[in-house]
Order: sequence, then C-alpha cells, then structure tokens
Amino acid sequence: MQTAIDPIPAAGALPENYQEVLSWKVTGKPMRVVALNIVGVILFVIFGMIFSSLAIRLGKMSSEGNFRLGLSEMGLAVAGIVVTLILHELTHGLTMQIFGASPKYGIIWKGLMLYATSPGYAYRRNNYVVISLAPFVFISALVILGMWVLQGTAWVALLAICGIVNASGAVGDMWITMIVLRYAATAYVMDERDGIRVFSLTPPATLAPHCVRCSAGGAGVPKQ
Repeated sequence: MQTAIDPIPAAGALPENYQEVLSWKVTGKPMRVVALNIVGVILFVIFGMIFSSLAIRLGKMSSEGNFRLGLSEMGLAVAGIVVTLILHELTHGLTMQIFGASPKYGIIWKGLMLYATSPGYAYRRNNYVVISLAPFVFISALVILGMWVLQGTAWVALLAICGIVNASGAVGDMWITMIVLRYAATAYVMDERDGIRVFSLTPPATLAPHCVRCSAGGAGVPKQ
C-alpha cells in the first residue's frame, strides 16, 4: 500500500535510480540528416513498389500506365500528402495520450519537419516503440483497407501515393526505434522535437554511497 512516505509516482515521472545514458537528436549532426534523407529515398522506392503492387492487385488499378494526371489530380495528390503528414503526427500524439501524456505539435522550419512531442514525459521503452511505429502501422493499414473498399476507382492511386509518403516518411521513427531497442525493456524514453533521451536503471554498484558516522563506535556506514 502506498503511503505519504512512499507516494504514488506521478504519471510520466522518471523513477528513482535512473540516469540518462543517451541524448540523441537527428539534427545533432549534419550527416544524420543526410543519411536520413538517403535512406528515406531508398524506402520511397521500396514502398513505392509495394503500394503500387497492392493498388494493382487489391485495388484493381490499371497497370497499363494510362492514368491521367491533370491539375485536379495533382491538387488532390498534394492535398492527400498534406493530410497524410498531419495524420501521421496526430497518430503519434493520440498514442502519447493513450499512455497518459499531453502532446504538443509544431514544425521545425529549418528542416521542414512536423512533430508531435511530450516534453519531460518518461515512457517505458516498449510503450515508446508503440508510439514511434503507430503511424506507420495504422495509416498503412488504413490505406490498404481503403484500396480494397474503393477498388477499381481513381481513389486507389491517391491512396497508394499517401501510403508511399507515410511509409517512407516513417524513416526517422524506424531509426529511433532501432536505437531504443538497444536498451533493456526497463529503460525509459523521453521524446523531444527532433530526438530522444534514454534513461536506464543505475546498477547498485555504481551508486555513490554517502558515509555517515555511527554514534556508537564512530565507524563509517553507507547510507543507501
């Protein structure tokens, strides 16, 4: 039973005896941004083939390449991409809310990156992995379902574009997930606008004991 001496920790609070072991920002090093863009292009090609194949097979879209691309179609494509990017961040934020946080949204103009974050809120490692991958999984599933429901229509092509943009745009989420999974499941993660901070349980041997004088014999005893 929790008492006044042993209070219930606040939601999102970092437990005692945890120390920061990593502070990682995608904008921390220029080469990270370059590498992220290169991998993003590779994923764009890969997911382009995957969603195009799904559009043809599942969505009954013509494979003859006779899709008309006029001003109205281009406008819909741009609108679809914008909606996809916004929905991506909203999915991050809604998943953060499920785990008790109050997300904040914004844009980093330097890199033209949208973000959803919850400053100072500590998540269990596995919960943070769910937050990171939620948009990739949820929106991809939504796109595939939409292709099946709207098969044989021009909307399938638009859904394929949205699926490609979302999946390849999740490159940063995938990268951060791989970093986070290097740490034990007991680790905690704090999200930042353009990166993360990871906290691990401090081993007892590394804790610096404070010595107090024993009133009887004057011998030093460790205070835990």
